Amino acid sequence: MNRLLQATFPFIGLISLWWLIVFIFDVPHFILPSPERVGWVLVERFPLIASHAITTALEIICGLILGASLGFGVACLIGDSKKLTQLTMPALVISQALPVFAIAPILMLWLGYGFASKLAMTTLIVFFPVTASTLAGFRAIPKSWELTFHTLRPKRAQLFWLIRLPLAIPYALSGVKVAASVAPIGAVVGEWVGSSSGLGYLMLHANGRGQTDLMFAALLALCVEALVIWSLVNRLANRFDQNPQVIS
Repeated sequence: MNRLLQATFPFIGLISLWWLIVFIFDVPHFILPSPERVGWVLVERFPLIASHAITTALEIICGLILGASLGFGVACLIGDSKKLTQLTMPALVISQALPVFAIAPILMLWLGYGFASKLAMTTLIVFFPVTASTLAGFRAIPKSWELTFHTLRPKRAQLFWLIRLPLAIPYALSGVKVAASVAPIGAVVGEWVGSSSGLGYLMLHANGRGQTDLMFAALLALCVEALVIWSLVNRLANRFDQNPQVIS
């Protein structure tokens, strides 16, 4: 019960602040609709909003799974070699440094306006945090252990499977947690650039028709959806993380 109150208190505070701004400054509804007006639209247009929310949720979840898998796999391939890491790191940084809006039209041109382009954008955004965190885990071996490895001279495969990989997994899970918070960006930006469904598409469609209350209802649904996905990912990551302590 206490956890539920702690989770809902910030939300209630934001709604109250929102209502006060509308009430005190008498903001027109076509600029900033009141919370009760948005709530009524959520109830009245729930089937429409839910159908678009399902599309966006699928894009986020599939992109998160694919991006995390690719990021972890690439980190495992290059993390055991300092030369490979140094060679590939500039490309990884560039892939993250490019603005999302600059990449979106290219992906739309290559993959079309369907699910594939949104999946690619979400995957690209998720890929870097997981890769960078996992690589940090591969470099987390204490210096005191290096003398032991130099003395015992274990096989490279044994060193990877028994030492490096177990140390990297908690870092990879931390990267997945971060990626879960930014994954909706890729899906929504892809829907803004070009799509026929999704909450991002619904927001643009409502904005173009002057339906500000529907736009805010879609935005609120997106916020709730992102929070739910992030919470589920955090719970799964914490369950799989058997040793959350970071070795320094």
